[in-house]
Order: sequence, then C-alpha cells, then structure tokens
Amino acid sequence: MNCLIAYYSWKGHTKEVATTLAKELSAEMNFIEPARPIHIVSEAFKAFFSMKSPIKPMKTEISDYDVLIIASPVWCGKVPPYVNEYLDSIDGGAGKPFYVIVEMGGRGADSAIAVIRKRLEKKGMIFKSSVYTIEKNVESGEFKEKASTFARAIQAEN
Repeated sequence: MNCLIAYYSWKGHTKEVATTLAKELSAEMNFIEPARPIHIVSEAFKAFFSMKSPIKPMKTEISDYDVLIIASPVWCGKVPPYVNEYLDSIDGGAGKPFYVIVEMGGRGADSAIAVIRKRLEKKGMIFKSSVYTIEKNVESGEFKEKASTFARAIQAEN
C-alpha cells in the first residue's frame, strides 16, 4: 500500500501523531506549511468560518498513492484554514480511500472530521474511517496504542 499522510501541526502534537502513523504504515509525510507567519486570532476566525489561508507549494497530486490520510488539529470545532486550502488543492484522488485523524485539546472532533470528509467526498474520494487524539494523551504518549490500532485497521482494509 502506497500511503500519503498530509498533516498540519501548530504546536507539534499533530506532527507527533502523524509521524507515529507514518512509521506504522511506512507512509510518506506531507507537511501543510503556511505561506506566511501565523496570526492565531485571525486564523482561528478563518477556521470557524471554514475559510482558507495560503500554503507553501507542496504535493497535491495524489494519483500515485493508494490511500490518503489527513491529520489535522481541531480549531474552533473545525480545521485550520491551511488544511482547507490543501483539501481544495488535492487532485487525482477520485475513487481513492481516505482516512482522517484529528488532534484536539478536548472537543470538536466530529465537526472537524465532517469538514474534511465533505471536502474530499466532493472530489469523489471515499471516506473509510476516522479517529481523534487528545492533546494531553499525545503529551503523555498514551495516544500511541490508539494510533497503532488505527494503522492496523488501515492496513487490513487496504
């Protein structure tokens, strides 16, 4: 299985989760990097209204991959505007399965997952499953079993 994990991480928690998954799946990682310095108040506002913000050039053509995993933090119950930009930029994903993992401080997983799911299903991609992690569990390392279970499920389905 040729798997791509596209992730955005502001504080490093989502990066740690994505890295753990990448090791388990032998997946390539693709960092969604903001094109300019982050001003968190305005970016949180954009997240709340499902807006986009520019990202640096990166791989958005995914036809060479069998599976896409989106890893994102949760901001205001949504995903950061950089993730929205990446999702809208994806090309070559029609008919391909995708998975979602979100990382959060405490709540909002369902609505953030729904945002990602809706944007990728509009592109003809097939949602398979999702999972979330909690910031304190990432900090303590407790998330690793959840990430491993998610990785095994992805492997079994593909």
